[in-house]
Amino acid sequence: MRQTQSILGQHFSIAGQLKFTSPRMLMSLFIMSYMVADGVLISRYMGTVALASLNMIFPLAIFLGAVGIMLSAGGGSVVSRRMGAGDAAGADTLVYAEFFFGLVVGVVGILLLDPLLSFLNVNDEQYAYAYEYQIVWLAFMPFFLLSVLSQTFFTVAGFPKLGLAVSIASGLTNVVLDIVFMGPLGWGMYGGALATVISWIVAAAAGALFFCRAQAPIKIIRTRPDWDALKGACRSGFSEMVGSLSSAVTLYLFNAAFMHWLGVDGVAALTIASYSTYVFNSIFYGFCEATGPILGYKYGEQNWNELASVFKNSLIIMVIFSLGAYGLSLIFAAPVLGFFTPDDSPVFELVLANFGYFALSLLLLCPNMFAAYLFTAMGDGKRAAIVSFCRTFLFTVLAIECLPLLIGELGLWLSVPLAEAMTFVLSAVLIVRNRRRYGYDGYPALVINRD
Repeated sequence: MRQTQSILGQHFSIAGQLKFTSPRMLMSLFIMSYMVADGVLISRYMGTVALASLNMIFPLAIFLGAVGIMLSAGGGSVVSRRMGAGDAAGADTLVYAEFFFGLVVGVVGILLLDPLLSFLNVNDEQYAYAYEYQIVWLAFMPFFLLSVLSQTFFTVAGFPKLGLAVSIASGLTNVVLDIVFMGPLGWGMYGGALATVISWIVAAAAGALFFCRAQAPIKIIRTRPDWDALKGACRSGFSEMVGSLSSAVTLYLFNAAFMHWLGVDGVAALTIASYSTYVFNSIFYGFCEATGPILGYKYGEQNWNELASVFKNSLIIMVIFSLGAYGLSLIFAAPVLGFFTPDDSPVFELVLANFGYFALSLLLLCPNMFAAYLFTAMGDGKRAAIVSFCRTFLFTVLAIECLPLLIGELGLWLSVPLAEAMTFVLSAVLIVRNRRRYGYDGYPALVINRD
């Protein structure tokens, strides 16, 4: 606990904040490599139909894991604020809740998998691929949620470098086993999914070994349930659940729209475009995820000058990140897209011609993510949920349903940038209007939330 206080309680310059958040950004990058590695290798070993089937079932994985993601993000927020106030209890309750929820969701998902795949419009050509992959995911769902929670706790505890090491080990496990299982062993989609779940187990086991120690900064021990911590995690992380549920629905709608306008090649092109921006999405996510505990700690400590300093640093960093991400995505578009499909294929030509439009979302994605994490760190789940809901659902659905009707196929690719632009306006208004409420303008906050 004392070591964590010295880490999160220090003054953070821009360089210092980048130093603290960079391991979490790299950690997020390795975590995201699970999906990207599966996508690249499945496409290479089994073709673009298998890759499209992976994207068709992804809304199901997001939907079923929504509550677990809420407990992870909200739990990290609660624990960081408590540590700022001199208390770090309640983490064990969150671990047990994650495992129990994952177990229930996995069993229910397996029992209902056939009707769920039918609901997702998985066609006969894609069915076998989708079923084989998803059945393995569901069987190991508790380990997915525990791996996410352990990565969050590494950052909250002030040990992002250790979390990075665990992520590297987990990511390499996934990539190597993908190649072995789908290559020489020929296990197909079962192999790809099994490689992913083994990587989850590696991350979850590392978290258990670290946090079950007597001297761990966040202790995972058997105690009576801490209902306040659980309620606080649900309230603070509600926006993450809303974002996950909304993402599941909007991805379903995107798949349907691309299938309607462009067919299976369109879904494959959407999948490749999405995977190609994940490297930047994951860096943005890692930055916001790592900055959240700093903001929460300063807020819980009621150190308003430091809170304002971290907030201002974040604004500067995000401008640099956003411009850099968009520029790099354009420069390296062709070689990156070529990892997923041959450069003489119709899918490659389709995604390359439209990738510049799709990548415009990178200019505003990081600030919009940060707005939700800022309010989560302050314990304001309502405002964080409003930002997440509008970004991942309301604005996105309006864009994907209306733009193609107005401007044709180009509207498919501009839907995400338009949704991010509308969210940016909303986020800016909420942040400016609530600066006095939570003290990130450098003056004492009008509202103090502990749980």
